Amino acid sequence: MFCDQCGTRLRQPEAAAPAMATPAEAAAPAPPEPVHSTEPSPAPEAAPASSICPNCGASNTPGEMFCSECGTRLAAPRPEPVAVAEQPAATSDVTAPNTCPQCGAQLAEGDEFCYACGADLRSFARATTPSEPLVEAAPAVPEETAAPSPPAAEVTPPAEEEVEEAPAPAVAGPTAEAGAVPTPAPQTRLECPACGAEVAPGDAFCEFCGAALTERAAAPAESISVATTPQPEPAPVDVRPSAPEAPPEGVPARPRLVVPESGVELPLAAGTETLIGREDPYSSVFPDIDLTPHGGEQGGVSRRHFKITLSGGQYVIEDLNSTNATMLNRQRLQPGVPVALADGDEIRAGRVRLIFRTAS
Repeated sequence: MFCDQCGTRLRQPEAAAPAMATPAEAAAPAPPEPVHSTEPSPAPEAAPASSICPNCGASNTPGEMFCSECGTRLAAPRPEPVAVAEQPAATSDVTAPNTCPQCGAQLAEGDEFCYACGADLRSFARATTPSEPLVEAAPAVPEETAAPSPPAAEVTPPAEEEVEEAPAPAVAGPTAEAGAVPTPAPQTRLECPACGAEVAPGDAFCEFCGAALTERAAAPAESISVATTPQPEPAPVDVRPSAPEAPPEGVPARPRLVVPESGVELPLAAGTETLIGREDPYSSVFPDIDLTPHGGEQGGVSRRHFKITLSGGQYVIEDLNSTNATMLNRQRLQPGVPVALADGDEIRAGRVRLIFRTAS
């Protein structure tokens, strides 16, 4: 016998153990085994062609895959066409077909796999399940729209009165400005003729070797060409320092700086601190005493050159890190170090010479 699923030969069941034979029976020879004919038995006419073994002609049950006599694989019978009736609407339960769609074997209700060929019946059941009908969405109920309000009466705007615009006054160009301040030329670095160190154009002395830079400092700044709109030179204005008013009789004179070359006296500020330097509107530097009219620009005076402070009844002078240094009685002051002043002391800011006075 053979397995009807895989064709493996099955073992015969062992017979019950024979009873103990007598010595006479044991000595008797065994009867010869019958010889089977090798001729194949005729195939039954009633069996269908699909269930007859092509090797030995044995009749097999329809749907078996291997011959039960010789184990030869049987050809799968072709399934007969089955009329498919219209199925009702799909339900949640999936039923398996009564016959295997692959080999045509008869199946029991609830089988998920074919016992003959092992086909998955669930996939065939899903394939034959009709798709769910599409549910058309109900048409949206149109919203009620408010009736349009009657158009308001058109109001004709009054005609605009034509107003003649007066022509804008012409703006005078740069040539009409009387007191136009010329654009300062960019500063360039120069070299000291004595030691070759770099110095600024306005320096009167070299800060490295102390050599005079009169010729270098007097070099015109117009040597550097700047592409600007030409402006007319303002008319020269004769600015002369006004003579200081004499203090009234009986009032002591305030401390002041005297310019020996012109005799002009420059009183200190009324407060406790007086800044001396050169006025520069572009840098917003406005010192209390401006040395520009007294040769400050040509003499190398810095914008914030030095200051004089009244501290504890004593006037002191302090250099503010000026470019060309501050000299007190021909001694160079260290920047940021205050030194006491006395009446008649000589102060040099660059090349501008001053005398400090405290009494009349």
